[in-house]
Amino acid sequence: MLLMMLQQLLLAPSSLRPAAPITTSATSLRAVTPSGVAHEYVRTTSHSVPKFALQTSELPDTTWDTLGFNKPMSTDYMFVMKSSKDANFLDGGLQRFEKIEFNPAACVLNYGQGIIEELKAYKKHDGSILLFHLEEHGLRMRTGAERLCMPAPTVEQFVEAVKATVLANRRWVPPRSKGFLHIRPLLIGNGPVLSLTPAPEFTFLIYVSPMGNYFEGGLQPINLVVENEIHRAVHGGAGSVKAIGNYGAAQEDAKANGFSDVLYFDSVHKRYIEETSTANIFLVKDNVISTPALHEGTILPGITRNSVIEIARIEGYQVEERLVSFEELFEADEVFCTGNAVLTPVRSITYLDKRVSYLETGPGGVVFAFWVVRFRGRQRDNTNHDSKDDKLVRSLGVASSLSPSSKNLGVYRCFGTVASPNAEQASDPFEYSYDLDKHEYADVDWDNLGFGLVQTDYMYVMKCSYDGKFEQGQLRRYGNIELNPAAGVLNYGQAIYEGTKAHRKKDGNLLLFRPDQNAMRMKIGAERMCMPSLSVDQFIDAVKQTAQANKRWVPPPGKGSLYIRPLLLGSGPILGLAPSPEYTFLTYASPVRNYFKEGSAPLNVYVEEEYDRASRGGAGGVKTITNYAPVLKALTRAKSKGFSDVLYLDSVHNKNLEEVSSCNIFIVKGNVISTPATSGTILSGVTRRSIIEIARDYGYQVEERVIPVEELSEADEVFCTGTAVGVAPVGSITYQGKRMEYKTGAGTACPQLYSTLVGIQTGQIGDKKGWIVEIG
Repeated sequence: MLLMMLQQLLLAPSSLRPAAPITTSATSLRAVTPSGVAHEYVRTTSHSVPKFALQTSELPDTTWDTLGFNKPMSTDYMFVMKSSKDANFLDGGLQRFEKIEFNPAACVLNYGQGIIEELKAYKKHDGSILLFHLEEHGLRMRTGAERLCMPAPTVEQFVEAVKATVLANRRWVPPRSKGFLHIRPLLIGNGPVLSLTPAPEFTFLIYVSPMGNYFEGGLQPINLVVENEIHRAVHGGAGSVKAIGNYGAAQEDAKANGFSDVLYFDSVHKRYIEETSTANIFLVKDNVISTPALHEGTILPGITRNSVIEIARIEGYQVEERLVSFEELFEADEVFCTGNAVLTPVRSITYLDKRVSYLETGPGGVVFAFWVVRFRGRQRDNTNHDSKDDKLVRSLGVASSLSPSSKNLGVYRCFGTVASPNAEQASDPFEYSYDLDKHEYADVDWDNLGFGLVQTDYMYVMKCSYDGKFEQGQLRRYGNIELNPAAGVLNYGQAIYEGTKAHRKKDGNLLLFRPDQNAMRMKIGAERMCMPSLSVDQFIDAVKQTAQANKRWVPPPGKGSLYIRPLLLGSGPILGLAPSPEYTFLTYASPVRNYFKEGSAPLNVYVEEEYDRASRGGAGGVKTITNYAPVLKALTRAKSKGFSDVLYLDSVHNKNLEEVSSCNIFIVKGNVISTPATSGTILSGVTRRSIIEIARDYGYQVEERVIPVEELSEADEVFCTGTAVGVAPVGSITYQGKRMEYKTGAGTACPQLYSTLVGIQTGQIGDKKGWIVEIG
């Protein structure tokens, strides 16, 4: 009798930690939102609560029997709270559910800085609503926020915000046995950035949607396939927190082949099981229940997982948290998965050409036992129960009850409308004229230009139709874009970006450097992230239009360049882990000069050993936004110690060079230039490939290979390459407390390669390779 008892806790008696009622004496008032909708509020103490929280409304026109999981419904209200300049969260409030606005340069859209949580609300027979493990979810969000260099609401703020949101949407909680209200808290870096750095502003929001079973077939046992090539997480990565970047592309392929979900191996040994796409996994053999241990930091410490472990031990099972090899899958009596969205038995697991089936998925199985207790608990609710169930409920104390008469759960002022009243008008097409003076410039101090975001005039936007084809794009005034809170990019990090530059010639014409290579790399990244992609011609046309429309922002020759950022976003709403139903491609631009604060001075780099950037089978070889937020912790720490950037080692052996946070690395010894081979964990940089070709033209022997970290102590010279950084010399690298210094300046390879590259990019050296696209 195991897994069913856990589900009963979701519907535990309301005597457990009941919500204190709000007094009914209050002063009524009315408020009008920016959208013109009037709501009635009741003043209680120092806050005001919408009157919807004090009354019972009719159920929405919903067919409860056909509830699925993937497509979220637009419910009534969401909760929004923004961080202040001192990183504290203040003045949160409920507002009508609607799209929210983002600067195109928001950190969450460009570098994947975001954390999710998920909870459920169930309705009892008396109409009260039960929540499960609120404080634990709040604590886990704070842990994840610390890992991704984000501030977070307090646990108390988290708990009260969830309660307020559920109470405001209580008419959307399905009837008993028909489903649950899925609650999605999101913490996102919404402030704009251009370089890789934490966002300057953050938003905490919660939205909800009624949902049915996560897997098709409801409580029917599921079929898993072991993923042998793609890995979910890497040692030293962010796999142990609910970062939006932890949810990859393997599940879609599995479903296309008839499986329910994917079971992942560890990225080092490739023989120990870790977890499925969205759930922890348990194996049962006789009286022993085993689940993968959390100590490597690649597995999420599921709240349901922890509850199962505790309940199983109370029931007399021996529970082991340890390394679980794939061979044990073929010896287990039973396998089941646990997660906030799922609690389900596994019928079969397929690994390569072997399939193992599990028989104990009926009345004799552990999972079945849990579900029996759940439904028995629904029927029982507040009636007397036996002493063992008393022990389960009281020892965990995990349920919070929301009564329809509870009025202290929504004591927040109306926050207002996030989307601008003029947002639709701003997105309308408009006429644009290219009749500009070739030498007209924006009012910018070009001599003191850095690498920060400068708002220019126009951006380019293109939407993807439902058949996967991109329609004709158009230029728009640079401004915020609107996204559904359930957009794939915000919840699962489904997005990729590119970076390219436009340089101004002395005659006023603009030069683009190898945009076709960026276009082809975006297509490769889109395929990896299960996204449709625009054609190479569409990509180049978008970049050209963006550069031409913002021509006055292109610095004078020798003063910098116009950095152009193409973004492909999963913009459609999705709740279950799946590709977005809609996509948006956009490009924006900003004038820039030197990426590093050192300017052209040599960099001081630190070798990172605690955190890893990517793993084999991951997405390190494409420019997905999810590769970048996990490196913020190491990068911020290194910069606080005076270093320019971080050099990462491979995640398997922790001894071979990979790349710096946002650029490739080269080492020079005599006439030999070496750079790590791009084997799936390293980005195939456009500048990297160009430098390799230029170096060979100069007679250097260039090697793309595995480079042990020990070779740093033998190198004569080290430099980095990337679109943003160009070609940057490295003056020193610190590894395990030892500082190694390198030659820079005259007589080294870096200045020669840099001068040639920039000469081609700016038109000072003739383009014999067909790399340049000129815009008149």
